[in-house]
Amino acid sequence: MEALYQHYLKYPFVFIDTRKEGSNGIFVAVGQKDARGAHRGNQFAELAINSGKAAYAIINDAELKQQYAADERYIWVEDGEKALQELAKHHRKQLNCPILAIAGSNGKTTIKELLHRVLSYKYKTFSTQGNLNNHLGVPLSLLSIDNSYEMAILEIGANHLEETRFLAELIEPDYGLVTNCGKDHLGEYGSIENIIKANKELYDVLKESNKPAFVCTNDDLLMQISEGLSNRIFYGRNSLVNAKVLSRPFLKFELSIDASKWAVQTNLFGTFWLDALLGAAAVGEYFKIDGTSIKKGLESYHPAALRSQLVTWKDNKVLLDCYNANPSSMEVFLAEIQQNNLKEAKVLVLGEMLELGTYSQKEHQKLVDEIDLNQFEYILLVGASFLEIDLPVAKNLQHFETRSAAKDFILTQNYKEHYFFVKGSRGNRLESLFED
Repeated sequence: MEALYQHYLKYPFVFIDTRKEGSNGIFVAVGQKDARGAHRGNQFAELAINSGKAAYAIINDAELKQQYAADERYIWVEDGEKALQELAKHHRKQLNCPILAIAGSNGKTTIKELLHRVLSYKYKTFSTQGNLNNHLGVPLSLLSIDNSYEMAILEIGANHLEETRFLAELIEPDYGLVTNCGKDHLGEYGSIENIIKANKELYDVLKESNKPAFVCTNDDLLMQISEGLSNRIFYGRNSLVNAKVLSRPFLKFELSIDASKWAVQTNLFGTFWLDALLGAAAVGEYFKIDGTSIKKGLESYHPAALRSQLVTWKDNKVLLDCYNANPSSMEVFLAEIQQNNLKEAKVLVLGEMLELGTYSQKEHQKLVDEIDLNQFEYILLVGASFLEIDLPVAKNLQHFETRSAAKDFILTQNYKEHYFFVKGSRGNRLESLFED
């Protein structure tokens, strides 16, 4: 590993996809293995070298090993993914900057972006790019950090037990934060109890290394599962950092830090984002960011595409929350909409929730039962999962098995000055309903 690390120090651009911009890096062949145990990525090793993108290619294909036995640019390993992870683990031990790891069911990316904006007022801050939060993304993220950074925020994404622990042990976080425990990847986890266990794995790793966690006192479950930690930094009710809602639907709140207060106007739809905003403020306060800078950082964040993104379509407002959906995020999204009185007529568009496994029918039924039919001019349900449940008979409720059928219907309506609220799993691609 030390020899490989020396190559990395000379060529610190590590990549697994030859389409990624860059040059003179290290290509690592990963992906599904064939019958010989060779990663699918081996077929791109020659392209990476010959194009000049890679100075070295890490391969685990015996035929390539034999073919390029005399070419030192090809480095053979037993397993490319493990080599990538071990390289990242070795590099982590050379880093000086504190690393905050974020786990949880919902809101990880949003709080990561909020934290980046707050901490960047004082520190050169690295944060996970895109969705590089899994067994490949976390190592790539670690290998993108150098000692010019003063802070790092790494996101942990998981869908089965022990994955959060594995990634947390790879990261060796100095601090941790769990956003919440909801019904994400319910089909893979098998139960809400397993989801709670999975998120607690970050707390367990922090406990073993005696490192602190930022814990939201507004969340009784997080308070409970973090009890074993000797070092908890609280935010929320009865804490140094707390808040009260001033207005909605785009959240405005009063931020309190000790005896000082600031009015913060965010670009986030829904009061359910308050805990994430408070978490970012609490981390900022801990790292000595002044309150005015925290306020500016929180206010500067605009949701990324499809994450509560507000767009205009044919004289209508469309709130697109189409990056992810699970029963927990659907519940708070729907509750927020139904608590808001708007001048525009409301149209609710919900896509089916994926990855629920045997819980699909129960959770879709529960979702539909929570809809207040009188709140909306139209309710459009999209996806085959809604066929498996009892739908209410109502003139303003329509079900479409496919996205194309829903789009055809929408285009026949003369919507003007309506407010569309759109949420569904990424596989639904509901944003395409509003693309010309």
